[in-house]
Amino acid sequence: MQFESTEGIRLAKRVAALLTCSRSEAEQVIVGGWVQVNGKVVDDPARRVTDEQIEVHPKAQRGGVPLLTIVMHKADGVTCWADSKKRGQSSLWDVLDPARRSETDRSELSVTARQCKLLVCLTPLEDAATGLVVLSEDPRILRRLEDRQSPLENEMTAEVKSPVTPDILTRLNPFGLRTSVNHQTDLITGLRLALKGYVPGELDRLFAGNGLDLLRLKRQRLGRVSLAPLQPGQWRALLPYERF
Repeated sequence: MQFESTEGIRLAKRVAALLTCSRSEAEQVIVGGWVQVNGKVVDDPARRVTDEQIEVHPKAQRGGVPLLTIVMHKADGVTCWADSKKRGQSSLWDVLDPARRSETDRSELSVTARQCKLLVCLTPLEDAATGLVVLSEDPRILRRLEDRQSPLENEMTAEVKSPVTPDILTRLNPFGLRTSVNHQTDLITGLRLALKGYVPGELDRLFAGNGLDLLRLKRQRLGRVSLAPLQPGQWRALLPYERF
């Protein structure tokens, strides 16, 4: 005769029994922050439980939960590469904390630290650049962001040192890139750019090749998703009806 361990059973097994779903589906529900143990959210599927009260959020009752996608206003100096973090420098994953969640977030999704670690960023910007970046665990969205055959349009704003002459502006409009002047002084020119897809460093090289020093770069829009109204450092969950 086999006896259940006195240490209890894995939370994933209890949740799978409660929802009548597979163990992998139960783990997704737990990591997504939809399960409470004695009134507190627990996001570890391996947590051992015995007779604790287990509550599953109604949105997860069928064993499936929305896959998380985060829209963030990246601040200057934050790196988009988790495996290349410099000394004293924060990555996107470091600043994904509840205190920075925008008050405009209407998703009502629970977001846990464990879930954030699973997010992938396929829309990186340079460390010094700011603006819209996207992190997701949703395979459909990741495929869309990575699509090289039909890349999303990036709307960027930039400030460069010195005026931009009509000749230089012409050279800043190669095939696939639309550049216009937003404002200009004797010292600084503000530009608006739209291009399909974006590889970090390509605009810096374009400006440098035309004798311009890039001072600031910001992504305002990616496809149909806009940065507004997020403030620097803030993030929100992508709503179900939003499409890139």
